Amino acid sequence: MKEPKNFPYEHKAGGMVFKIYSAPLVKTNKDGTKTPHPSFLAKYYEGPNLVQKRQKSWAEVEAHIDDVVAAHRANDPERLELTGRDRRVHLAAAEALQATGCSVDHAAREYASAAKLLAPHKLEVLQAAQIISDALTRLKDVDLSTALDFYERHGSTMKEVKTVPEAALELVTSLRKDGCGKYHVRDLETRLGRFAESFKGPIHEILERQITDWLQGLKKIVWKKGSEKHERFESDENPSVSRRTRNNYRDAVSELFEFSRRRGYLPKSMETEATETARMKVVPGKNHIISPEAAQHGIAQLSPQLIPYTVIKLFSGLRTEEAHGMTWEELRFKSETIIIEAKLAKLRQRRVPPILPNLVKWLKPFEGLKGPIILGYKTPQAVHKAVAREMHEAKVKLGRNTFRNCYISYRLAQPTAASTVAAEAGTSVRMIESNYKELATADEAKSWFSINPTKAQLAKLQEYADSLKDEKQ
Repeated sequence: MKEPKNFPYEHKAGGMVFKIYSAPLVKTNKDGTKTPHPSFLAKYYEGPNLVQKRQKSWAEVEAHIDDVVAAHRANDPERLELTGRDRRVHLAAAEALQATGCSVDHAAREYASAAKLLAPHKLEVLQAAQIISDALTRLKDVDLSTALDFYERHGSTMKEVKTVPEAALELVTSLRKDGCGKYHVRDLETRLGRFAESFKGPIHEILERQITDWLQGLKKIVWKKGSEKHERFESDENPSVSRRTRNNYRDAVSELFEFSRRRGYLPKSMETEATETARMKVVPGKNHIISPEAAQHGIAQLSPQLIPYTVIKLFSGLRTEEAHGMTWEELRFKSETIIIEAKLAKLRQRRVPPILPNLVKWLKPFEGLKGPIILGYKTPQAVHKAVAREMHEAKVKLGRNTFRNCYISYRLAQPTAASTVAAEAGTSVRMIESNYKELATADEAKSWFSINPTKAQLAKLQEYADSLKDEKQ
């Protein structure tokens, strides 16, 4: 500190204010003369008391100030040397911390430690505090460590976030690569497509309640006839789907969630939200069948290319999808059997139903042909609708499974053992006995399996078979 030119001089140090005066002393000599001597007076406060100290030189003033400041620091370590802006910042910080009961230096140390801990996570202290506060609010009375333990045990098995449409596409693609039945894959694709239209977000965010609400709100799909193509029409005014159909949708969604669980899009060690949904109790209704007379009348109205497909369903009990996918080679005329390979069967089990005598007569013109039995119809639904349209002109009303229902009901009424019919139709004895008994009489069954082609029909069938042979040549 350099000696100032002007006095009094104010000096601040150690949180104290020293006011220094130039106060020379005059000494009277023996001869009466006077000699001035330099002197300085330093004034400062010790608490409420004013202290005055005289020093002979400026160097002694500096030394004295240093001693006083050092002594004060020793007795009051919390004393700060703050002036101007620093003092205002300190006072504002102290005021902000007043409600917390935390001192400024303690808060600063904790903030610095917190910032250091959060730096690797690229989080600010306030941002991290907000995240923790939100988490604790959501957890309510659950301890945060308990939630983390739960996550490590279950949630950490989730490896990736996938939306419902993405997961559904993966499932369908995977089933196709595995060579699963076309019927199952197409059915799943249709049902999950409808589900994905309603749920486009991450699959792990979907709750049981949301799935249940969606199932409860399912309406039947109506197809509007357009000038060029039929369009799907969904409306709240449409009737609700049946309980059986609702269960089929539930099963499709459950398969999607189970697939996602295996893939790591859902926690692996927990039941899925879809599994928690309830299955509807289904009371089977009476299966729809038509009389032998109606069947004979309906066949008479069919185009030749639709007859082989139709009679195979009427007189062997094949499902629509199975009949649509069959080839002529799978009709074994010598052994009078039909080979339904596992890949084509709905239940993925190979079976060999018989070609009964009347069916042999209908199919005999096509013996030796190769390739698909049904041509020009890409999907089972397309050929089913074509047959239904032509039979409708003969005033024969068909349901989705009318032909299969007829075969099983009339075959059982011949009578034929339920176990035999179940094996031929690819279903269970329980299903046969609970749904098809006593729908037809033995006389009606005899008439049903006596439906043979007329000479005129055989001629048309032979002409159609010859045209197919010509195309192969």
